[in-house]
Amino acid sequence: MDGEQWTWEDRPTVTAPGVDVISAKTVSPLNLISADVDAAMIEPAYLPYYTVKSGTSMATPLVAGIVALVLEANPLLSPSEVKDLLQETATNMPGYEPWEVGAGYVNAYAAVDKAFTNQPYGQTVNLYRDFTSNVESDTTQEDFSVDYNPATFVSDNAYEFTVEEGLTSLVAQVNAEGILGQTGNPVNLVLIAPDGTEYSSGISVLFTLEYNRTVSVSNPLAGKWKAEIRGLRGDEANPVGIATPEVVNGSIKFSRVSGFSGLNDIEGHEAAAAIKMAVNERLVDGFKNGNYKPDEKLKRKDLAEYLVMGAEIRQALPASPTFKDVSEGDVAFVEAVTAKGAAFRDVRNIFDGVMLAKENDTFSPKASVSRAELAYSLVQALGLQEEALDFTGELTVQYGEERIVIEDVGSIPSDLKGYVQLALDLNILNAYFDVTQGQYDLEPTVHATFAPSQEVSRGDFAVAVTRYYNAFLSN
Repeated sequence: MDGEQWTWEDRPTVTAPGVDVISAKTVSPLNLISADVDAAMIEPAYLPYYTVKSGTSMATPLVAGIVALVLEANPLLSPSEVKDLLQETATNMPGYEPWEVGAGYVNAYAAVDKAFTNQPYGQTVNLYRDFTSNVESDTTQEDFSVDYNPATFVSDNAYEFTVEEGLTSLVAQVNAEGILGQTGNPVNLVLIAPDGTEYSSGISVLFTLEYNRTVSVSNPLAGKWKAEIRGLRGDEANPVGIATPEVVNGSIKFSRVSGFSGLNDIEGHEAAAAIKMAVNERLVDGFKNGNYKPDEKLKRKDLAEYLVMGAEIRQALPASPTFKDVSEGDVAFVEAVTAKGAAFRDVRNIFDGVMLAKENDTFSPKASVSRAELAYSLVQALGLQEEALDFTGELTVQYGEERIVIEDVGSIPSDLKGYVQLALDLNILNAYFDVTQGQYDLEPTVHATFAPSQEVSRGDFAVAVTRYYNAFLSN
C-alpha cells in the first residue's frame, strides 16, 4: 500500500456524448431496434456499416479515446492523474448537480493540451470552487398540453393553473415543433396573471432553430393563471395569423427559495428573486463580505467569470496570457471567454469569443458592460454568430401582436445590431416602451428603444442571465 487515502463520492467523473451517436455496426439482431433512426441519420450507402445508438455504451468509448490521446501526449500519467486531468479540463454544465454530471462535459482538446503543457486548468470548474453566496430552493413541475388551433378563440387555446402564495419564480415553457416536428411553429406563449397582467415569450425570428418558448416571472401573484398559445398575427386580411394547428406540449416550474446566505443586501430589491435563482443555479455569486451589490455596475471581469460559470463556455489557456491588464486570478476566465470557439454550442469551434478585446488589445477587466455588449455575449454563447451577422433590415421588437421599430437604432454599433435583434427576439433582454398621444390623436403611439450604451448593473445581469438559463439551459 502507498498510503494514499480516497474519499468516496457518489457521482460520475465527467459527462460525454451518449445520445444518437453514430458508430460502426456489428452483425446483431439489436440493430433492428434502431433501424428507423439509422435511416434518418445515415446516408444509404453507409447503412450496412454504421448505426445510431444511445447510452453509456456510446459515451464510454469516446472517453476511452480521449484517454488514449492523453496518454499518447504524456505516457507517464497514472490512472489517477488521467482522471484528475479529465475533471480539471471539463466544461461546466449549468442546471446539473455533480451527482448528475460530475465535473462537467469532457473536453478532449483541453485534456490533451493539459497533458502536453500542464497548464493550470481547473480554476474555473464549479465542482472545485467555494462560492460566497448560497441558496436553497425547491422546484416542482407541472406538465400540460394545449390543442392549438388558430381558427378558434384565443380562450380555447389556453391552460389554467394555480400559483401558490410565496413562490420565488414561475417558469413556463412550450415546444412548438411545427409540421412533422421539423419546421417550427411561429406561436407565442403568454402567461396571464390573476390581475390581467400579461407576460409574453415573444415570437422568435429563429423559430425554425429554437422551437421552445419560455416565460419567466419573478415573485408571481398567487391565484389562478392562464398559459395561452397565440399565433403570429398576419395582415388585416388574415388577422388570425400564420401559425399552424398543433398539440403544443409544455411544462410549468414552480420554485420557492427556502433559505439563502451571502446575499445580505438584496431584500426589497426589484431583482431580488432573480438574484436568488441565479445564485441557486451558479450563474452569479456574491462578494466575500456577504453582499451582492445589485446596483453596482457589472465589471467585465465579473461577466467573464459568470459566463464561464453558467453559460457553457469551454476552458482555454494559451501558452502565455493574451492580455497584460488582467490579474492572475482572472486570467483563466478571461482567456476562456475571449478564445475562438469559446461557446460550447459552437460545434465547429470556429466562432469568435463570447467577449471581445477592447482597444489596443486590452481587456479592461474593471470597465463596465453595456447592454449592447451583453446582447453580444449571451447570443454568441448560444452559437448564433452566423445568424446575428446575417441580419439585415430594421430592428424591431414584439409588442402585443405588433412589431415595433427600435427608435435608437442609430446608437447601436453596426456589428452588434444582429445580436441586439436576437437578444430581443429570444427574450433575453427587453426593450423600453413609451406611449405618447397628441391632443387630437385618436390612438396612442407606442415607441420602443433599446438603450445600447446603458451600463448593466449586477441586478440587471441576474435578471437577464436567469431568463437566458430558463429558456436555453435548464434541464
